[in-house]
Amino acid sequence: MGRSMENTTKLLRAWTIRTERGRAKTLMAKILAGKDLTNTQVLVARANMIFGMDHLRTALYHAERAIEDGTNSSDSLAMETLLYASAERQLSTAIKKMSVSDQTEELVVAQLAGGPLEPDETWRELDDTTGLTADRLLRFGVTKTELSTIGERSPLELVLERVAAVDILKK
Repeated sequence: MGRSMENTTKLLRAWTIRTERGRAKTLMAKILAGKDLTNTQVLVARANMIFGMDHLRTALYHAERAIEDGTNSSDSLAMETLLYASAERQLSTAIKKMSVSDQTEELVVAQLAGGPLEPDETWRELDDTTGLTADRLLRFGVTKTELSTIGERSPLELVLERVAAVDILKK
């Protein structure tokens, strides 16, 4: 108990990958098949629902803590992280919101634990913060009211608050 976010997420690495419509699921399967599943925890999600490394770090931290505390909703670190990253209460809703589909043109691949996962030369490292447009935030679930009250704060704070709120929503 009492793990810091820095220690909990020190192995986290993430990349974005562009692909053609209709090919994302095949690419995801290839990535997941190309690693040793016993040593590496990998999350693959739609890039338009991930707002950078800070978003993933916060989701991973809360997922690790939930597993440690026995309040996890999933048996997998990757799925628990997906739940927190989605800021949803239900795993089925999180999967619908975050999962790669036939329409996906850009995805995020995150190495959560274990390793090593070797990126392809076409993979770009994920920035700390990315894509904080009002349109993307609204599609993520941030309300217009929340956006209007943000003031001088970073819009990322709204996403991180929603991630942290999953702990409350799960109860």
